[in-house]
Amino acid sequence: MTRSAAEATSHEAHDHLLSRTEVARLFGVSTSSVTRWARTGLLKAIRTPGGHYRFPAEETRRAAARFAAGELTRLD
Repeated sequence: MTRSAAEATSHEAHDHLLSRTEVARLFGVSTSSVTRWARTGLLKAIRTPGGHYRFPAEETRRAAARFAAGELTRLD
Protein backbone atom coordinates (compact mmCIF):
# COMPACT_ATOMS: atom_id res chain seq x y z
CA MET A 1 0.00 0.00 0.00
CA THR A 2 1.36 3.41 -0.87
CA ARG A 3 1.68 6.05 1.76
CA SER A 4 -1.24 8.07 0.41
CA ALA A 5 -3.45 4.95 0.29
CA ALA A 6 -2.55 4.16 3.90
CA GLU A 7 -3.37 7.72 4.92
CA ALA A 8 -6.71 7.53 3.10
CA THR A 9 -7.57 4.24 4.83
CA SER A 10 -6.63 5.71 8.20
CA HIS A 11 -8.68 8.84 7.49
CA GLU A 12 -11.72 6.75 6.48
CA ALA A 13 -11.49 4.76 9.71
CA HIS A 14 -11.47 8.00 11.73
CA ASP A 15 -14.55 9.26 9.85
CA HIS A 16 -16.51 6.58 11.71
CA LEU A 17 -15.15 7.55 15.12
CA LEU A 18 -15.96 10.56 17.28
CA SER A 19 -13.66 12.38 19.70
CA ARG A 20 -14.57 13.13 23.31
CA THR A 21 -15.30 16.73 22.36
CA GLU A 22 -17.65 15.70 19.56
CA VAL A 23 -19.47 13.30 21.89
CA ALA A 24 -19.70 15.94 24.62
CA ARG A 25 -21.33 18.36 22.16
CA LEU A 26 -23.68 15.65 20.93
CA PHE A 27 -24.90 14.92 24.48
CA GLY A 28 -24.61 18.49 25.77
CA VAL A 29 -22.27 17.50 28.62
CA SER A 30 -18.64 18.09 29.59
CA THR A 31 -15.75 16.05 28.20
CA SER A 32 -15.06 14.74 31.70
CA SER A 33 -18.58 13.27 31.77
CA VAL A 34 -17.87 11.53 28.46
CA THR A 35 -14.62 10.13 29.86
CA ARG A 36 -16.42 8.86 32.96
CA TRP A 37 -19.11 7.22 30.80
CA ALA A 38 -16.42 5.50 28.72
CA ARG A 39 -14.54 4.28 31.82
CA THR A 40 -17.69 2.88 33.40
CA GLY A 41 -18.92 1.24 30.20
CA LEU A 42 -21.91 3.52 29.69
CA LEU A 43 -20.56 4.40 26.23
CA LYS A 44 -18.59 2.07 24.02
CA ALA A 45 -15.12 3.48 23.36
CA ILE A 46 -11.76 2.47 22.02
CA ARG A 47 -8.40 3.85 23.10
CA THR A 48 -5.90 5.07 20.54
CA PRO A 49 -2.22 4.15 20.92
CA GLY A 50 -1.79 7.64 22.39
CA GLY A 51 -4.44 6.95 25.05
CA HIS A 52 -7.23 9.08 23.56
CA TYR A 53 -10.82 7.89 23.62
CA ARG A 54 -12.66 7.43 20.33
CA PHE A 55 -16.32 6.51 20.03
CA PRO A 56 -18.07 4.60 17.22
CA ALA A 57 -20.12 7.29 15.47
CA GLU A 58 -23.33 5.43 14.65
CA GLU A 59 -23.57 3.66 18.01
CA THR A 60 -22.84 6.89 19.87
CA ARG A 61 -25.48 8.80 17.90
CA ARG A 62 -28.04 6.10 18.75
CA ALA A 63 -27.06 6.39 22.43
CA ALA A 64 -27.47 10.18 22.22
CA ALA A 65 -31.00 9.72 20.83
CA ARG A 66 -31.81 7.39 23.75
CA PHE A 67 -30.24 9.89 26.16
CA ALA A 68 -32.48 12.64 24.83
CA ALA A 69 -35.44 10.35 25.40
CA GLY A 70 -34.25 9.54 28.96
CA GLU A 71 -33.42 5.92 28.12
CA LEU A 72 -29.60 5.72 28.33
CA THR A 73 -28.44 2.43 29.86
CA ARG A 74 -25.16 0.55 30.20
CA LEU A 75 -24.00 -0.91 26.89
CA ASP A 76 -21.96 -3.88 28.14
